[in-house]
Amino acid sequence: MKNLMVLLLLSLVVIIGFNSCSQCNKPKQAPVVVQDTTANAKIAAVNEEIKKDSLNPFLYFKRAHIYDHNDDLKHATDDMFKALSLDSLRPEFFLYAAELFKKSGEPKRGIALMDKAIVVDSMNTDLYVKAAELAYIDTTIRGNYLLALSYLNAAIRKNPQNADIYFYKGNVFKEMRDTNRAISSFQTATELNPKFYNAYVQLGLLLAQKKDKNAARYLDNAIKVSDKPEDALYAKANILKETALGLEAANKDAQAIEKFNEAIETYRKVIDVNYTNVESYMGIGFSYYEMDSVEQAYKYYGLAAKLEPTYAGAYFSKGLCAEDLGRKKEAMDLYQTCLNLDPKFTRAQEHLKKLQANP
Repeated sequence: MKNLMVLLLLSLVVIIGFNSCSQCNKPKQAPVVVQDTTANAKIAAVNEEIKKDSLNPFLYFKRAHIYDHNDDLKHATDDMFKALSLDSLRPEFFLYAAELFKKSGEPKRGIALMDKAIVVDSMNTDLYVKAAELAYIDTTIRGNYLLALSYLNAAIRKNPQNADIYFYKGNVFKEMRDTNRAISSFQTATELNPKFYNAYVQLGLLLAQKKDKNAARYLDNAIKVSDKPEDALYAKANILKETALGLEAANKDAQAIEKFNEAIETYRKVIDVNYTNVESYMGIGFSYYEMDSVEQAYKYYGLAAKLEPTYAGAYFSKGLCAEDLGRKKEAMDLYQTCLNLDPKFTRAQEHLKKLQANP
């Protein structure tokens, strides 16, 4: 058990740190101000509780969540200052206050808060991970990725069996374009947690970029461990499509058709998970078009345009199909719709001009 006197001193340090900010520079014994919240029954109810028990930090914690839900970050943050001034040993208070700083676009203040929290509870790896997350997103900090890694490495020293920490490291390395170390970190995450869906997906995507055949294996693992593996299925479908294009370029038409059909089947599985995944309709349309099944391609490009009416590429692709099918007027209308949405769509301009010159 930690020495009680040490905890009291640390609590005092944290309270002093909070009182130094402009938002909480108030007299220590200031009366609780009950705000006019008649429009919000939940806040009004908590206010009544605070009237009866103004020194209960959990009531301010509770009210902060309500303010946060209502997008009132200033009052939510004020309440967390109050909660921490009443109890500065609660890691959940620190973490939530840091999250509010993240939402309000002040990650540096969140990092400073995590540094104070780590002094209070140096074994809590959640504090290091939150600090790393805030450093990761704050590109105004010189060497922010290295700072994030330093927090994550400290967390690993505290708990080397935590798969989440290695996953976060993988994301930092990925952002740094250090693909090999990103892959290594994601692999460690899956070794520690064999059901880590997002780590498998990241491995599949990174290995696919390297043209590594193991990419599909990791995506298959992701598909196995999730009830709704939308991202993994979509990534696998894209790999199959790219493989088919390679075979097509090598004049291996039969093998290319086989892979295009596998891609179509996989894109359909994505749609089974999420019927609004417009890129899967586009992928099916593209695969059919490459196999000269123009009517089918036309159908799926049309479905994509219906799902996302502002998707210029869907109208262009549908226009290509209409043009191939001899429906020039419809093709011209589709190209024009594409250009209305994206006036700089060069290929649509070229096709439209060609058809206008040869009606």
